[in-house]
Amino acid sequence: MTKENAIRKQECRNRQEGFTIIEVMIALSILAIGLLSVAAMQLHSTNKNTSANRTTRAFVWCSDRMEILKNLPYTDANLIGAPAPGMIYTPAQDADGIDNDRDGQIDETGETGDVNLTWTIVDDAVVPNTKTITVSATWQRVFGQQGRFSLTTVRAKNAM
Repeated sequence: MTKENAIRKQECRNRQEGFTIIEVMIALSILAIGLLSVAAMQLHSTNKNTSANRTTRAFVWCSDRMEILKNLPYTDANLIGAPAPGMIYTPAQDADGIDNDRDGQIDETGETGDVNLTWTIVDDAVVPNTKTITVSATWQRVFGQQGRFSLTTVRAKNAM
């Protein structure tokens, strides 16, 4: 080994290897930003998942009520649009057939909650001898916003 190579080897041994404090701080900053981003995505995902769950429930409730109303005879008292065209029927929360307070019990005595189910019947709105049925569910979303879902159908007089 030459003298030059021996000196280079000695210099390498004397030089300290490792990271500077600036490099460590930059790496920790990048890691912290990444972790905060993941936490924000998780929070956003949880809120959207809750919203989707409530919208799905509203669809099911509206669909169930629509099926009940469609299967009634055309002249049934629950399908009369009079005395006022487009009158909104709002059953009491303890008699509307849904779990308003989301406790697993449907229509228990004194049930209240943030979910309301309503429907309207309009006679002859599209063509004569038809009823337009609209069923709506409303509920409170996160941060006080109101969610709403509606289904509409037209039923002819000669239908079952």
